[in-house]
Amino acid sequence: MDAESVFALISGYVATAVGVFLLYSPVLVLFVVLLLAAGVLQLVALPFIMTIRRLRRKKGTDSPPDGTWFFR
Repeated sequence: MDAESVFALISGYVATAVGVFLLYSPVLVLFVVLLLAAGVLQLVALPFIMTIRRLRRKKGTDSPPDGTWFFR
């Protein structure tokens, strides 16, 4: 094998890797967009969740001072 053959093989592998990345890039972008949408949805729902948890809490019990009631 001469230097041109080695260079052709290496460039073929690089081109294949770039092609596979471009082929799956819409899937990666969709995955990132879905993660961001889930995070935004959780942030939007957080005040409602806190309000519901406060309303469902029994009136006679005090919440712990460290805020662990939020995670129950």
